[in-house]
Amino acid sequence: MKKNILITMVFLFFAFITIQAENNITTGNDRDYFSSFKKNEQPKNKKFNMLSKNSDEIGEAFYVIYKENSKGERFYFKVVFDKDEKPIATYYAIEDKEISESTIANLRALLNGPEKTVESLAETPTQCVTKCHRAKGCYDKPTTSGVLLCSLECGIECA
Repeated sequence: MKKNILITMVFLFFAFITIQAENNITTGNDRDYFSSFKKNEQPKNKKFNMLSKNSDEIGEAFYVIYKENSKGERFYFKVVFDKDEKPIATYYAIEDKEISESTIANLRALLNGPEKTVESLAETPTQCVTKCHRAKGCYDKPTTSGVLLCSLECGIECA
């Protein structure tokens, strides 16, 4: 009798752990999952719009991150790298509502530089990015790709 109760308790404990583990699996659109750059993964059922393209090469890898900028606009940002780990294209996908033209212009300028100055309310995007670089230690990253991804993350936050 005691053996049957013990086996039942172990089985129930195992079932509980299995159910909890299945509930913790992230979905493809999980904002928390994409809160940092993810390599060669992107959210399901999101249409990415092109921001900039520097080359007609086919990308070897891409990174996607989910961000909310200082204006409260939420979006996914994607950067594509060639085989030499140089960025060749950028894309964005909106979450719920459209993002402003000034945000799109600032995102477009992340790799190419600004076409013209875009007004901001408080500090300039350059000042914001500089503060972010210092806070996150972007230039202390071990690889050039790490430095670039950290810098892009700062640029996105300040777009």
